[in-house]
Amino acid sequence: MSKTSIVVIGNGIAGAALVDSLLKEAPNDFSITLYGDEHVGTYDRVRLSEYMAGSVGLEELGMRPKDWYTERGIDVRLGVRVEEINTSSKEVRGEDGEWVPYDKVVLATGSSSWVPPLIGREKDGVFVFRTVRDTEEMLEAEPEKAVVIGGGLLGLEAAYGLKTRGADVTVVHLAGHLMNQQLDAPAGAMLGRAMAGLGIDVRLNAFTEEILGNGNVKGVRLRGGEDLDANLVVICTGIRPNAGLARRAGLKVNTGIVVDDHLKTSAEDVYAVGECAEHGGVTIGLVAPALEQVRVLSRRLRGDEKARYVPGGTATRLKVMGVGLESAGDVYGEGEGSEAIVSSNPVKGVYRKAVVRDGKVVGVVLLGDTTGGPQLLGAVRQGAEAEEYADLILGSGGEVKAPPLPDDAQVCDCNGVSKGQILVAIAEKGAESVAQVGACTKAGASCGSCKPIIKTILEEATGGPVEEKEELCKCMGLSTEDVRGIVRDRGIKSVSQLGEACGAGKACSDCKVGLTYVVSEVNANRHEEERHARHINDRVHGNIQNDGTFSIVPRTRGGVTTADELRRIADVAEKYEARMIKITGSQRLDILGVKKEDLPRAWEDLGMPSGFAYGKAFRQVKTCVGTDFCRFGVGDST
Repeated sequence: MSKTSIVVIGNGIAGAALVDSLLKEAPNDFSITLYGDEHVGTYDRVRLSEYMAGSVGLEELGMRPKDWYTERGIDVRLGVRVEEINTSSKEVRGEDGEWVPYDKVVLATGSSSWVPPLIGREKDGVFVFRTVRDTEEMLEAEPEKAVVIGGGLLGLEAAYGLKTRGADVTVVHLAGHLMNQQLDAPAGAMLGRAMAGLGIDVRLNAFTEEILGNGNVKGVRLRGGEDLDANLVVICTGIRPNAGLARRAGLKVNTGIVVDDHLKTSAEDVYAVGECAEHGGVTIGLVAPALEQVRVLSRRLRGDEKARYVPGGTATRLKVMGVGLESAGDVYGEGEGSEAIVSSNPVKGVYRKAVVRDGKVVGVVLLGDTTGGPQLLGAVRQGAEAEEYADLILGSGGEVKAPPLPDDAQVCDCNGVSKGQILVAIAEKGAESVAQVGACTKAGASCGSCKPIIKTILEEATGGPVEEKEELCKCMGLSTEDVRGIVRDRGIKSVSQLGEACGAGKACSDCKVGLTYVVSEVNANRHEEERHARHINDRVHGNIQNDGTFSIVPRTRGGVTTADELRRIADVAEKYEARMIKITGSQRLDILGVKKEDLPRAWEDLGMPSGFAYGKAFRQVKTCVGTDFCRFGVGDST
């Protein structure tokens, strides 16, 4: 049987998820060509704010090398923009000039940052925050003072990342409170105090008139004449669907590419998913609905005529350390017949609110205390009876009970996993723990907030408590035995393969060293060694310090060095502004205070191998100059 040729235009979250789904569910049915604007493979864009903050490295974004695609038979074209779709001849043309035929084509072109027509927006030092390259360029700028224009979700995450990197940050927001699309005024005010507590200045009801500077950014001017100094400006004022290609192809376009319930556009065999698509007059800007669209389209492409996209309530989570925030649905409650259940403690920074209409939960805000978040967000999505959730809303409940979700209810927003899929994993694949459900379905593999619901579904399905095990991967709830079994049963040879299989090591990097050990153990050391799976100290040949900088220790065997090596050590310490040089107890010179991004260049300038000084190993050895110099020497030690 001949394969159906599918061209996927866009290698972001939606495009990559569609390719993954087709590979998993029908690996022999499709011939896939994948175009991506960026010159790198797909990566976890949701975690860019964590990358900005320095809590994860580039490796933790899970960037796929080109080999990943070719090994799976995908014709991948990275860094190639599609310029034309001919819906009559059913071909697409990339900027490389080649025409590629298709049976079906999927536009997953995403969105772009909307930049208001500000005077000075073209100056050096003005950025948007959408791609890994945007992030790297901001970090390379090493800003001392930054202004973030826009106090929505993305703006606050960018502000937090820059603050963590040492910049003085001011958020300029046009509305009267932060995240005004997802929070009501009391919650927004409380969030503003929380951001101030992190050292981030917030200006509300502030209109940016101009970006100042001659060529390079020097600051911004607000309406009223106030100037804010800055050598970096980040614009986070919303997004616009990338619909230009569709418009040129003659497809129906409003704000986004218009699609029906089957995600089909106005042209035959042309589909659109994700942030570029417009369904029912609405475009999306969050991951969960994009993945739901992908799930529906994957089924359609595989011949399921009943698959239809039905929008559900979308949840928003703020990824700022120390600020727990989740919201969903109608948070203002301005509709007729709306009532609100509110529990507020400004002293503790806790605000919990549910909006009820006709006895149903239609909106939720949880700030400072997100207990029961997955259940309450699910209640919004399902339009559940408010009476069942009253204690949970007020935070007065003990054990949290799962809502009576129907089988088609989406439990894991991040990976688009329904309750029905979880039940199949339990009944047909023998999943007996949250970790095993994750291994089968990827539910809970990303942010992990849905694991309480997964656990309750497990308990209801199995009729008993779920055994809690000592966890190796806490994000996924995987014990060492769980990981060992997955590695053995699936023939896994690397930590990356393990992450793809069950999510282990993807949500954070804390367990990667342990995962590497298990993969090595099961494979009797015949595994694929990966740099990103090693401890950060081993990856960069440096010892991370409490301020986020590193100390580096060149090798000096037995404390013996040369004038040339000492000269290079001194030059590197000066060039990279080391805060201290210390003679260690192991007779080596420790250069302290080197920034992470400077480590590769510092080692290159040193031209010396690294001393093995970054593990918890016995290494301190005292030496003498031996018989060459010492009158009492009994043997050389170097």
